[in-house]
Amino acid sequence: MDEDGRWQLLKRCLTDSTMALDTRAAGALILLFGLHASHVRHLTATQLTSRDGNSYLTVNRHPILLPPRLARILHQLAEAPHTRAALTRTTRGEPWLFPGLVPGRPTSQTGLSSKLLAHGIDTRPARNAALVALSGDLPAPVLASILGLHPNTAVRWAGFAKTSWAGYLAARAADLQMERNTAPQE
Repeated sequence: MDEDGRWQLLKRCLTDSTMALDTRAAGALILLFGLHASHVRHLTATQLTSRDGNSYLTVNRHPILLPPRLARILHQLAEAPHTRAALTRTTRGEPWLFPGLVPGRPTSQTGLSSKLLAHGIDTRPARNAALVALSGDLPAPVLASILGLHPNTAVRWAGFAKTSWAGYLAARAADLQMERNTAPQE
């Protein structure tokens, strides 16, 4: 997935009210923060907090500042009554942001991925594109700590981001060399 495609899908998740709220929220979290679908489905309402006019989602013990639109979507999702359960709720359980059909359990990864795919969001390429973008902006240890990645994984993503940049620089250098070689001599 290229960067433009990622941003278009993210914009759709944040603005398209015809999409289900849980699909919008899950898609935005994957496209923006590179969270794995299995991690997203296990998020609870208690991980969503507000203070000083800002909203945060705690991932791997670190609160991540949320953009206002995504914060509104997640707060709406947390406050929405969960009527999806096929059985009546018999136990209190976790306040899942993405509840499943079984009371007290989160949605299945397959179900979440299928809902996202129906709206053009393939979770693996979406996550990969987000991680490449983030690894270009954040040092590997910070990325690993915030998103709960293994440090070696974060270093590998940083390498992917640099490889992309190196490819651009090589192509640009080749273009400049060609321009010098074809420029009229005085």
